[in-house]
Amino acid sequence: MRNFLNRWLQPHIEALGLEIGAANLKLVEITGSPPTLRGYSIRPTPQGAIRGGNITEPSLIASEIREMLAEMQTRKRYVVAGVSNLAVITRIIQIPKMGERELEEAIHWEAERYIPFPIDEVVLDYAPLDPPSEVPDDAQLDVVIAAARLETITQLVETLKEAQLEPVVLDVKPFAGMRTIEGYLSGGDDGNDPVTIFLEIGAESSSLVLARGTRLLMHRNLNISGNDFTEAIAKSFGLDFASAEEVKRDYGLATIPTEDEESLLDFDAERERFNPARMYDAIRPVLVDATTELRRSLEFFRVQIGDINIDKGFITGGGSKLRGLPGILGEALGLQLNPVDPWDAVQINESQFDAPDLHKLAPEFAVPVGLGLRGVNPLD
Repeated sequence: MRNFLNRWLQPHIEALGLEIGAANLKLVEITGSPPTLRGYSIRPTPQGAIRGGNITEPSLIASEIREMLAEMQTRKRYVVAGVSNLAVITRIIQIPKMGERELEEAIHWEAERYIPFPIDEVVLDYAPLDPPSEVPDDAQLDVVIAAARLETITQLVETLKEAQLEPVVLDVKPFAGMRTIEGYLSGGDDGNDPVTIFLEIGAESSSLVLARGTRLLMHRNLNISGNDFTEAIAKSFGLDFASAEEVKRDYGLATIPTEDEESLLDFDAERERFNPARMYDAIRPVLVDATTELRRSLEFFRVQIGDINIDKGFITGGGSKLRGLPGILGEALGLQLNPVDPWDAVQINESQFDAPDLHKLAPEFAVPVGLGLRGVNPLD
């Protein structure tokens, strides 16, 4: 997947990958060919520092990032950073084939139809989905555009600079995450590229991507997130958000509990209070909303591009760690959703990194690893 919003910046070689998420800050260093993991760091995002995809406490975020850099003992200061799903608008548009200079002007005018902000208040990037040289002269050119509010991008860049980092590329998060599974996106048994769904569930936002091979077909932000489950638990059990997040991690369950699951519990007071049946009842309304949202999104895809068979499905993001959630959401989409292991995309020195730790962190690191892979050669 191509990066976006990068033309606003000047790329350099060898950059870190950074995701500033609503729940966690995640930083990775990947280098060389084949790409090799050199270091990573994760720590909670300061409470209230990210809201609605915007950085509200830049100095707090910058301070945490500086500490992460020191922890990783890296000298690199160039960075590829992700832009929140809530801050980016993407659309696929069709325009007549034309020269590069005319194309840029046409995109500028065409984008005004799809972006709900004045065009001079956004940072805009675009990419033809097919090489223009391969498109017949009388055919339409499919182009994906990405736009974000200028003030949002400016705030992100200023935060990175305060953290003593030099941003070289700003990327759309789900597109970055898909970079970690590129090896699975091409080469179907019949010689045709498979159609893949990629679902990213973050703390504050989620997105669904449909691709044929590495060619983007559709992208849609979703009105569900990991925080929705946490807030449902907090409301049901009378907890504050932090306590509910801990309960979700320890006892959360997205499937109807079975007798076997009930019998596995040691019925102390804590486990009795948060037993599987009560937990499922607490989050069931959010599950209904989530599955309904996914079905509507799939129907939206099919209305836009026609009825197609989906061959593969992948799920990632910290919100996907809720026990049983991949199976429930996969049923809503009519296919199996496979958890993404981003570490498969890089070489790992087993004497330097603990495999169980990496496995535990895999759902949170698809996007930062994808950003780090982009950082190996941001001129691509």
